[in-house]
Amino acid sequence: MGFSNPDAPSWAFGDLAGSQCDLALVRLFSGDVEGAAAAIRPVLDLPASHRNNGIIVSAMRVRNSLMAGPIRTAVSARDLRAEIEAFPARRPALPRG
Repeated sequence: MGFSNPDAPSWAFGDLAGSQCDLALVRLFSGDVEGAAAAIRPVLDLPASHRNNGIIVSAMRVRNSLMAGPIRTAVSARDLRAEIEAFPARRPALPRG
């Protein structure tokens, strides 16, 4: 399917990123920090040109969930939180030119 293939021109990277963030949240709610990290990895690996506001907001939801409950003190949760904090790229809404 072209929508899930990063090499296809019709790749729905935003939909896939949203799904990956949702999966990370589900895993966090069950206490699986490593599983959440694996789920959000493809999102964190997106190039800056693909980091739209919706994707950044979804990633920040995961980050906020890492700050709640007993997992907040886990080293892996702190590391993932720091990585998500570094994720947003400042870029103009429209390219110059």
